[in-house]
Amino acid sequence: MTGAVLALLAGLGAVAASEGTAAAATGDVLIVQKGSSGNLVTLQTFVFLPGIAEQGDGVQAGATQFAVTNLTNRTLTLTERTPAGAVVHSGTVAAGGSGTFAVTGGDTVALTVPAD
Repeated sequence: MTGAVLALLAGLGAVAASEGTAAAATGDVLIVQKGSSGNLVTLQTFVFLPGIAEQGDGVQAGATQFAVTNLTNRTLTLTERTPAGAVVHSGTVAAGGSGTFAVTGGDTVALTVPAD
């Protein structure tokens, strides 16, 4: 069922991606943004492909939580930045793991594959 949900969500949302020299991750990352009362703000998925080192997602208005399910083969680093580029905080989500981060609407969260 998870695969079907991820396949269905694969086309949702435009995301920024950049190529880099970091070791490639492959697999899906499910993103769920929720508001302070737990209401769903947005749901989407990223697909990491070989050669992609970073993808980003904007924090939607009303979102206070950014939940990540990492179905890739690599640990991901998440870094929240303000519109001015200042780092708010960062954390990691292990391969096959999940994590939830407090976020502020208007910021951007970058998902990065760490270099070997």
